[in-house]
Amino acid sequence: MRDIAFIDIETTGLEADYHEIVEIAALRADPSTLDIKGEMNARIHPEHPERCDPEAMQVNRYSAEHWKDAWDLRESLSKLTRVINGCILAGHNVHFDWSFLLAAYRRLEVVQPDVDYHLLDTASFAWPLVIAGVIDKPTLRSLCDLLGVSNDGAHTARGDALRAMGVYRRIASPAGSAPLAQWIGLQADERTIVNTIVARLHEGRGEYGPWRIGEDGRRYPREAFYEVIDALNYCAAQLVRLGEQEMRS
Repeated sequence: MRDIAFIDIETTGLEADYHEIVEIAALRADPSTLDIKGEMNARIHPEHPERCDPEAMQVNRYSAEHWKDAWDLRESLSKLTRVINGCILAGHNVHFDWSFLLAAYRRLEVVQPDVDYHLLDTASFAWPLVIAGVIDKPTLRSLCDLLGVSNDGAHTARGDALRAMGVYRRIASPAGSAPLAQWIGLQADERTIVNTIVARLHEGRGEYGPWRIGEDGRRYPREAFYEVIDALNYCAAQLVRLGEQEMRS
């Protein structure tokens, strides 16, 4: 089975044949555990700053100071190839990222990596939620907010690759995930409960009694919330048992 490489780029605009890549990140992960096996992250000097879309540069927070140690694009593509070779590519709107990278490989006549022709796009997971009215837009931020994935590092290549991996882990990974259907039709407070349960399962927590003692004593707000979750689970199980007894009688 191929490894999965979560990729993301930042660009000077939206047209692959005109604008340029200014940042690339790739995280190579085991397809079963999603443990990171290799990665690369590089900022890249734009060769044509006059073509930059000001709005795009504001989003990716480009500045000459932050990019003073940026890499050459050819060197970056060579490092990227070593990380993603043999993988299936994944990301949010990954077709956009891959179209820019393919254009760069061809323009510089650099040998392209051997990757699977399938692409795993986390944006596709969002459409049932948009249709159901659970989220307004199929954005990575919307999915992260819904599924309890941190938005730290948003609009940086590595940060967005990590966020896409977090979404994929919650939705598609057999361990610690919940079916997408669990969120469809839920109210905001109900999604909060589901998110908490999923987070606990993802952390490997399966026991009751969530009290934790720290140096400053118990963390009452969090523990109280967890106690409510445990009580709801217990009540739900009791209701199911009562329903089964009623059907048998």
